[in-house]
Amino acid sequence: MFGALKRTWIVAEIGVNHEGDEAIAADLIRKAAAAGADAVKFQTYRPETFVSATQPDRRTVVAGRMMPEGAMERLAAVAAEAGVTFFSTPLGLPDVDALNPFCPVFKIASGEITWQALLEKVAATGKPMIVSTGGAQDHEIGRAVDIILTARPDIIDKGELVLMHCVSAYPTPIEQANLANINFLADRFGVLTGYSDHTLGTKACELAVGHGAVVLEKHFTYRKEDQEFRDHALSADPDDLAALVEAVRLAEQYRGSYERQVQPSEEPVLPAMRRGLHAAMDLKAGTILEEHHLTGLRPLIGIPVEEIDRVIGQVLKTGIAEGFPISDDDLE
Repeated sequence: MFGALKRTWIVAEIGVNHEGDEAIAADLIRKAAAAGADAVKFQTYRPETFVSATQPDRRTVVAGRMMPEGAMERLAAVAAEAGVTFFSTPLGLPDVDALNPFCPVFKIASGEITWQALLEKVAATGKPMIVSTGGAQDHEIGRAVDIILTARPDIIDKGELVLMHCVSAYPTPIEQANLANINFLADRFGVLTGYSDHTLGTKACELAVGHGAVVLEKHFTYRKEDQEFRDHALSADPDDLAALVEAVRLAEQYRGSYERQVQPSEEPVLPAMRRGLHAAMDLKAGTILEEHHLTGLRPLIGIPVEEIDRVIGQVLKTGIAEGFPISDDDLE
């Protein structure tokens, strides 16, 4: 899936910015689609399999932001109608089974990267996986990748595993965004990489494209101002998301391809900027060419300078004045 992407996959992370209101969630899906997002992502959980009983107040809060029974499947249908991919982050083992029938991709949250049972259960679905790495050290990420590979040995070869560079601070200070880590993850683990953003604004997402992010995730809300829940402040609103999509598509054009290649716009100027072999002095016919007889001058006419070794020792058929090019036709 991800290995075949032709452009950066932009995910509007709705999460729980709907705060338990299914109508708002559906509206956010439509707004994300209209802004140009490729996918929308939610969080799926049950308080009793998510938060410790020692934190009853937190359980109450998260329960208030939970979607009603059956809502995720209905929202998946809304997303399909809007033309965007729906997926979710399961925050408990039962949530994997609940999402699997209609969720084409699974996201592992940063906080779950050390939870072997969840990694194994999600990998066993055979679905593509996006794994966030916020707060994780090198060895913890490596262990998670090993667990996933044990359950699904072909997941990297099929391009169905993406490691997301992420900083688990809300919001993340720009000097700690550490976008170069996107490249580290790719080189260290041999996987596709992306970026899950918690900075204010959208500039980090734009810059992440230059570091090779194939997936970008940005929190998304209908309104950032006058909201109590912290995620709204670091989210993109519809105008922000539309601007982000436009900026990312432009950044993709700047990025180009990894392989080194001469660009079409360069081809016409190459002869003018490269050097060809020329006579360093007046040379008579019959001259056996030595290095001091030759010099490199622009433009590239005749024999390129890098081929000097094959010219040395050859005999001139015709005389050549100083500063004029030497071609194969001039050689015996």
